[in-house]
Amino acid sequence: MHGLRESAPRVHCITNYVTAGDVANMVLAAGGSPIMAQGRNEVEDVTSICQSLVLNMGTLEEWTAESMILAGKKAMSLGHPIVLDPVGITASSFRRRAVLRVLEEVRPAVIRGNVSEIAALEQALRGLEPGNTCGVDAVTEPGSTCRADAAEAAGNAREGALLAEPDHMHESESSMAAVSLRSLTGSVIIMTGKEDLVAGHAHVYRIKNGHPLMGRITGSGCMLDGVLGAFLGAEACREDGEPSALFYEKAAVMAVCAHGLCGELAYEKTAAAKGGTGTFRMHLLDCMSTLDDKMLERGKKIEVQ
Repeated sequence: MHGLRESAPRVHCITNYVTAGDVANMVLAAGGSPIMAQGRNEVEDVTSICQSLVLNMGTLEEWTAESMILAGKKAMSLGHPIVLDPVGITASSFRRRAVLRVLEEVRPAVIRGNVSEIAALEQALRGLEPGNTCGVDAVTEPGSTCRADAAEAAGNAREGALLAEPDHMHESESSMAAVSLRSLTGSVIIMTGKEDLVAGHAHVYRIKNGHPLMGRITGSGCMLDGVLGAFLGAEACREDGEPSALFYEKAAVMAVCAHGLCGELAYEKTAAAKGGTGTFRMHLLDCMSTLDDKMLERGKKIEVQ
């Protein structure tokens, strides 16, 4: 965390309007400097002055993919890491086509999604049509239909932290989908759920940090995207040469741990104050702003597979 705050990487976020403020504040809390720009006439210029790029497809418009491709190509030409969040690709064929179009032109360092999104993207890249299932922030419970929160149009909560994984997707199957997607894209794959899985180039990690309340607030997943952008951007600021894929893998793992640990700490403070989800949101941001290396090292819960 010290290195991140010392380098203060600029993170260009093309994200959704539901949670843009939350993402910007979380990037600041982590030690980065957010720039929220998505106009096609400026995204290349903005990307050129940043150290990382976050592409979140939460509130997708017909023109959004074009902006993402322009920014993504610029980031790649500069050697900047890119985080892609294929929000809600299980909800519509329009979203799936947009994600596939971006991936034809842009190679993300990290792709982050929930269990259903990662599985659907893996299927789509193999030429299969996963079909339209749940809404953008929904997963299914055994014996139930889709549960979606209409207020969360961007679908960016920590979906699996509160609800069970889809009944058709067992743990081993979800791990295989993440590893397969890593092979198809060359990206580090982050699958968030009751436990978070990171399929890296060297290892597969299960991360057990986090709290169910993270799934009760709008924007937890989008905030993680911003944290990932900050951690990867700090690696891009390294003075000893261009970071390797393994450096980005480690940065992604630590970003997921940091975000989940802040959820745990925020719950403790919320419970002590007898507060609710609004109090939890405030403490989540506060905990990220005060997190340090010793706290992260002591609190991280990583299982290497």
